[in-house]
Amino acid sequence: MFYYLRGTLAVLRQGFAVLDCGGVGFRLAISASTFASLSASLGKETTLYTYLSVRENAMELCGFSSEEELDLFEKLIDVSGVGPKAALSILGVLTPAELIRACADGDYKAVTRAPGVGSKTAQRVVLELKGSLPDLSWGASEAHGSSVESSRNTLSQITDTLVLYGFSREEIQDATRGMDFDRPIEELIADTLRVLASKR
Repeated sequence: MFYYLRGTLAVLRQGFAVLDCGGVGFRLAISASTFASLSASLGKETTLYTYLSVRENAMELCGFSSEEELDLFEKLIDVSGVGPKAALSILGVLTPAELIRACADGDYKAVTRAPGVGSKTAQRVVLELKGSLPDLSWGASEAHGSSVESSRNTLSQITDTLVLYGFSREEIQDATRGMDFDRPIEELIADTLRVLASKR
């Protein structure tokens, strides 16, 4: 019915937000991650992607800060036994990339971190979504982007530390080329020092 709503973020609470769209306040159920992303937007123009949940005795509008989160929500509620409340709970503790990774790895325990989601439900989520989530290329992009950003931060820490020992930034970056930045920072600094020493 609605794909997105754009208006002033009038109210922000754990579990819901209110968008004032031309004088009409729309109450939207939101995940913890959407709540966090909206923390600096109170009183500002905001866009939320929406899903209208219709049950026998109630209708509820759900809001999402990104289309990716909306896509995952729609996939989650297609899983047997997962309703809107459980889907929002899962999206509140796992980023899209983390959920895709958990399903690909069969890691249902990661899904049980969501409040109100037990082992049986988590296992169904992983089993039923495992084949469909790889289609969401943005998930892989997010995971890759997160990994690249983490590597940059680690390289920056190594560089800032070793320039104090008289090495140039160019020397340090050349010495770290090809290293696995997922290892502890202390190991990386020690390995970089060994490479630098061998070149002097």
